Order: sequence, then C-alpha cells, then structure tokens
Amino acid sequence: MPIAPAQLATSLGALGPLDVERDLAGTLQQVLRSAKTLFDAARVGLMLVDEDGALGWASSSDGMAEVRSGDLTVPVHVGGGPVGTLDVSVTAPRRWDDSEVAALHTYAGLVASLLVAAVTARVTGRLADQLRAALEHRLLIEQAVEILVDREGLDAQGALAWLGAAARSSGCPLIQMARDVVGGAPLPSDRLAQARAQRREATDLEVATHRRDSELHEGAARGYERRGQAGRAQTERLQAAAARGRIIDAEAERRRADSEP
Repeated sequence: MPIAPAQLATSLGALGPLDVERDLAGTLQQVLRSAKTLFDAARVGLMLVDEDGALGWASSSDGMAEVRSGDLTVPVHVGGGPVGTLDVSVTAPRRWDDSEVAALHTYAGLVASLLVAAVTARVTGRLADQLRAALEHRLLIEQAVEILVDREGLDAQGALAWLGAAARSSGCPLIQMARDVVGGAPLPSDRLAQARAQRREATDLEVATHRRDSELHEGAARGYERRGQAGRAQTERLQAAAARGRIIDAEAERRRADSEP
C-alpha cells in the first residue's frame, strides 16, 4: 500500500521525545511499534551484527527475542557502513511500492541516529554491546557489499540481504561470509544463481496453483449459469478474478527473482 509523505510525517511526529540515554531498548521498541503501525505489518524488527559477526536479534515491535529476515528489508548505516537491517514482516504476500521502501529507509535513518546517540552517550547494556560489535565489523561488511554490487550487479540493499542469506545457508557468521567475499572466494555467483533458481521454482508453483484455482472457479461459474443460478455464478467469477490477480502478483515476484538475491 502506498505511503503518502503526510502519513510518514504523522507517524514520525507521533513518536514524541526519544531518550536513548535513559532507555535505549524501550526507545527502539517505541520506534519499531510506530513503523509496524505505519506499514500495517505483523512485526518490524531490528537486526545488528553481533560480536561473532552474525546478524542477530536486537529489538522488535512486539518484544519477541527472535527476528528473522523480513518481507521488506533495508540496511541500517552508521558511520558510513552497514551495522544491521530493519525488517518488516507481513502475514500475506504484498507488492512493495517505492513509497514504502522510501518510508522504511526513513525509519532506518531514525534508528541509525538513535544508535549514534547511544554510542555518543556511552550507554551500557546488551544492546549497546551489540552495537559496538556491529560498528567494529561495518568496514569489512561495507567492502563486501561494494564487491557484490560491482560483481553481481546488485544494489547495496540486495547485496547486504545476500550476505545474510548466504551466511545462514552456510552456517557461518555474516562477518566470515563478508571476509570470504573480500578475499575473492568464488562463491557469490554460484550461490546467487542457486537462490534465484529456488525463488523461480517457488513462484512457478504459486502461479500454477492460482491458475488452477482460476480455472476451477470459472468452471463452477459456467455450471451455475447453466442451472440458472446467476448469483452463484457471479460469486465464482469474482473468485476466479481474484485468483488471476494473485497470478499477476506471483509473476511479478518471479521477475524479481532474476534481479534480487
């Protein structure tokens, strides 16, 4: 769903005072809850690179101590390099438009400013320790992202998402995957191709399922028409049209599989 500039401004304006020095964890959760409402999402989560160099849970809108890569993800940059990601998770497939991506980048910028304020104020605690570890690793991660952008034709957001996905699939820390990329390991192209193939296979299956549903509803509609049940026929045709709409969404997702990690 498009997010108008006025909606984003209202969402940010409703946050009120943000005091990371007094309560870093509570302040971050306040921001993530606001983002969750704006995006009408199931959850918005913040992941930071931890002391082992892996992307790990830092905070979430619902307080759950587990956050995985979301349906829409943008990097969080501090000091010129990525230190983590901001992830929006939804319960049903959604086509994200440019205004939603821009709005999430705005929230990621706000989160980054809060993290900088926490470092400046020398805040202590679990989150502060994780942030310091993320800052230590950001230069190497940024180098890996730049290499992937150049070598694989990804944008920075997609490159960071690829690093996280590749690290999880390999069972190694994100920082180790970044180190491999910077060291010239011939991994990105092979794994990227595999990831694209898997996504195409999944969306092909989804398209086939929706096409079958559309055909079944169209057949049912014709049957009701022959029996003079116009109302039932119309209902079936509406369901068939909805299935065709899902085919369009799935085919768009299939096209994205060729350009994203």
